Amino acid sequence: AEVFSLPVTDIALKERRRQRGKSQYERQAPQGKVLEVREGQATVLVNLYDYLDTGLFLDHRPVRLDIAERARGKRFLNLFCYTAVASVHAGLGGARHTTSVDMSHTYLKWARQNLSLNGLSEARHRTEQGDARQWLADCEEEFDLILLDPPTFSNSKRMDDVLDTQRDHA
Repeated sequence: AEVFSLPVTDIALKERRRQRGKSQYERQAPQGKVLEVREGQATVLVNLYDYLDTGLFLDHRPVRLDIAERARGKRFLNLFCYTAVASVHAGLGGARHTTSVDMSHTYLKWARQNLSLNGLSEARHRTEQGDARQWLADCEEEFDLILLDPPTFSNSKRMDDVLDTQRDHA
């Protein structure tokens, strides 16, 4: 607070550490306070307080901006899409259509809010709930540009198995 000359109430502190079971998904300091932030051409929603994840992975920013530049006229697929910020960038970059796949209803709701906030219609920018691995195995569509960003590990109750990217990457 002193360094940035801000009140303590305007600072969100996150500490990532190994978590097990349901503790990794529990609310931390529920406030329901959502902020709009700009990244490139996109406006996206972030929540700095309620959960460990805020809705926007900062280390992916260069990839998302690159997608915006490459997307014109392309069919974009975003697997393990989280809040679909990459899909927003693809859409704003002129993608013909985007498909965003994630297992979490919560993240897909957030994804639809991000798409809508940027004027991207559900007719051309759809979200799909499901296990990305199974969805991909069943998919008959073709895509020109794909973002595949699986979690390192997932033991979601919606899966029969555990996803361990180290083990399952092939």
